[in-house]
Parts: sequence; C-alpha cells; structure tokens
Amino acid sequence: MEEDRNSHPIWTRRSSRCQNDHCVDVSRYPTTVEVCNSAAAHTLLSFSNDSWRKFLHALGDNTLQLPNT
Repeated sequence: MEEDRNSHPIWTRRSSRCQNDHCVDVSRYPTTVEVCNSAAAHTLLSFSNDSWRKFLHALGDNTLQLPNT
C-alpha cells in the first residue's frame, strides 16, 4: 500500500509568542498547509498550497480584507 503523501510534514513552525504551551502551529506538507492551536491539536485548518500563498501575499501587501466585528 502506498503511504499517504501528506502523512509527514516537510516542516512545522510554532508561533514565537506561546503562553502556557498555547501556540499556533503551521505545518507544511507536499500538497497542503495545516494550521492548528496546540491546545486543540485535533482541530485543523487545511489550505491548498495556492490558497496559503494568496493568504500570505495578502498579509504582506496589507490587502487582506477582514469582516467587520
């Protein structure tokens, strides 16, 4: 049986501002990027590579449109 291509991350980055081990983790896989809160690691946000790149460019360009809260 062929191993799942996304079973092992290429890299994982943990936020630098963690308090009491409550951190945001970002893991890069071959076809996706997954984001989770270390306090609730079973809950993941998964993005395609293209969506993640667009998100990062919008942050860098300061063009990210957030809903009014």
